Amino acid sequence: MAANPHVKSLKGFDPKRALSIDESFVRLIQQSDDLSELAGDDLAGHTANEKSGKACGVLRTGGAIHGGCTIIETGDGRVIFAASNIKGEIVFFEPSGDSIKETGKITVQGSLHTQPVYSDGIIYCATRDGSVYAVDTGLNRGLDKSGRVNGEVIWQKKMEKSIFAAPVTTGKVLVVTPANGIYGFDAFNCSDRKIGQVLWGESINGVVSTPVINSGMLFVGTEEKKLLGYDYGGSRLKKVWEYVMSGACRTRPFVSEDSVQVVAGTIDGMVYSVTRASGAYRWNFIVKAPVLSSVVAAETAAGESFLFGADNGFFYSLNAQGDRIWEFRAGGKIRTEALVHQGRVYFGSEDASLYALDINSGRLVFRFQADGNIYGKPVIHDGRLYFGSTDGFIHSVYI
Repeated sequence: MAANPHVKSLKGFDPKRALSIDESFVRLIQQSDDLSELAGDDLAGHTANEKSGKACGVLRTGGAIHGGCTIIETGDGRVIFAASNIKGEIVFFEPSGDSIKETGKITVQGSLHTQPVYSDGIIYCATRDGSVYAVDTGLNRGLDKSGRVNGEVIWQKKMEKSIFAAPVTTGKVLVVTPANGIYGFDAFNCSDRKIGQVLWGESINGVVSTPVINSGMLFVGTEEKKLLGYDYGGSRLKKVWEYVMSGACRTRPFVSEDSVQVVAGTIDGMVYSVTRASGAYRWNFIVKAPVLSSVVAAETAAGESFLFGADNGFFYSLNAQGDRIWEFRAGGKIRTEALVHQGRVYFGSEDASLYALDINSGRLVFRFQADGNIYGKPVIHDGRLYFGSTDGFIHSVYI
């Protein structure tokens, strides 16, 4: 048989040479033996905790909880929490062993859909029908002998329009954004009780987002598709710029760590970044689903990253230039403001689940199932995560 000119003879096979392993690859395998290490040292440490993602307490309240929990450090050094529900209750609670115990309850007239805010013994809340309350809890002095929280309403104000956004307090000023503008009230808790005096106000048409205050400026999003930047000095408010977006902004804007960018999402599925000082356009990211989850940020392997969820069930991580780093698909709409803590990001979904993801890779660390949707931002204290749900319960989970 004639030799095939297209077939070349094999060279001698040397198993010692041909089967040798690149030692650098061996080291990589050894370093990556536990997949958790690929997602960072923090995740590896948490993965070793068998309790991570397991329930460590639950407390029933009188109604569905839509807002986040508030951490309060009392005057006697204790740490307690507060959450509000649609029945107008502000429930105070604290951990007790492997459970949660209620330490008090204050009821106001109206439905509470947003997180209460606390400063110097006063807790502030806003009802859906437009009423704002200041309640003196006395917690700046500590709990009384009974160990219970007892509150007294010291000021209330009925706004002209409904309130859909959470109030903000600096300790001296309370900022409220009803569906017709933005208003500042005195919130300095002193003996002359001037809490509630109007400091300034500006009319804005339609729903206004929860504001964010940053280094002498205040930012809000509006139903009129505008992102607004104000010169803010406590007793003054003056508009500096406005940027027109493609859709209404109903969530709190976010200011980057370097104070260069203001980032906000819209209900038509866009996320915009503008320059903090001037409102000039920087970039946009297309989601193609309503963004009703406030943007947050975290320092990651890629630098500062912006994190948020959307109504398509995806949770996104973007770099500082607006490019996607990773995305994760949950089982329902995501409308919570996420919490970033020690290499992880936590958020709730309309599939009644609380998710914990690795901040660098988006890998699922754990998923906790409740019996109701989760809309409020969770909080973490002493190795436990707390959040409310529309099932009317406050849940506690080991991290």
